[in-house]
Amino acid sequence: MATLIETESAASSAVALGPIVIATDGEDHSLGALSVGRALAGTLGVRAEVVAVQPLVNFIVPDASLLIEPGALASLTADLRTRVNTQCALASAGAGGPDLGNARVEQGQPDRVISRIAEELNAQLVVVGIGRHDIADRIFGSETAVKLAQRSHAAVLAVPERCKNIPRVAVVATDFSEQSFDAASAVVRLLPESAALHLVHVAPRERMMLDPWLSNSEYQRAVRHRFERLRARMKLPPNVTIDETIQSGDIARQLIRSAAEVDADVIAAGSHGHGFVARVLLGSVSTSLLRGAQCMVLVVPPSRATAGGGESGYTTHAEPGRWGALLDDVSRANAGRRVRLEVDDPELGAQAQENDYPLRGIAYDPHDEHVAIMLGVARSGASHLSRSIGNISSIDVLTDSEGHDLAVRLRHGEGQTLLSFMG
Repeated sequence: MATLIETESAASSAVALGPIVIATDGEDHSLGALSVGRALAGTLGVRAEVVAVQPLVNFIVPDASLLIEPGALASLTADLRTRVNTQCALASAGAGGPDLGNARVEQGQPDRVISRIAEELNAQLVVVGIGRHDIADRIFGSETAVKLAQRSHAAVLAVPERCKNIPRVAVVATDFSEQSFDAASAVVRLLPESAALHLVHVAPRERMMLDPWLSNSEYQRAVRHRFERLRARMKLPPNVTIDETIQSGDIARQLIRSAAEVDADVIAAGSHGHGFVARVLLGSVSTSLLRGAQCMVLVVPPSRATAGGGESGYTTHAEPGRWGALLDDVSRANAGRRVRLEVDDPELGAQAQENDYPLRGIAYDPHDEHVAIMLGVARSGASHLSRSIGNISSIDVLTDSEGHDLAVRLRHGEGQTLLSFMG
């Protein structure tokens, strides 16, 4: 039964508790990043490190060759330091966050330098400004945010100039991969109490070519099933509301539209992801969001274990309030599958109770606080077995990387019961 622990995805433990890195170039489009980054540092109780990067500049000399003029570069760097430190002093004047102090100013390619500093500091988040979406403003605006999101090992929050406060309404792009779960978990950590979380799955136009064996109704059922598992895994702050939406069409466009409809403060997406049904790559989606969204955009990279090919499955740890819904979903997804029922008693050891019986259902009664497991053929008059288990302390469901349930673990008292699916 150790398998349930050993194969659990590392996504839920991939969150660093390091500082927040705030990137700025001293221009107005970085003001939102400074305000929001400082506010988040105050809310999360971590320090904020402000970083500015002076790009290397080539100058054309009379013989038409290119060179870097050290004196000019030093002057530009000094000017950048003055502008940025002035910004930090103004941003630190109000309440709601730590003193930003003086910025760390370096020279080089902005996205490379910022991502390197974030990794050195083990930063949990990089906050950067979004430009005004035209080509002339992409030197340090949205294009640096795009390059940084593609390179960074930390989550990147791109912030428009007008934003001043931490997000309260979030839209999460989900294809039900571990990467999209990482994105949902990351944005939840940024939300205060009484916030709103909108989970949005967009079926791409090409779905029928990619998944021709799934009818629309089957696709809807499959997505609802995955939403239920995702909800069961989420750990939400108090009074956070959560809902789900299924849409179709261009993924980035639909996410931006959904964000506008609910007046979202942030859209969260994974930087990579292979979707449950359509195997959609989220990388291009996050780039489109950074270039087109009018609100904040949070891009979350895959955890190191997942990025290295370690995603062999995950364990759903359900909160007590979700036990009934989770077990109902397990029953719908696995009715008729043959199972093995084992009980692990600390005094007697592991003992097989039933073997090779079809599952009829498994349910939680919140009034009696018991879990009932029913085995046997689900037809009228057919004999069946029933097991009732009380004193439940936790319920976990182990699922493989393809979304097939492998086992249900019920912890009770000092022991546990394991229901394993045999095929």
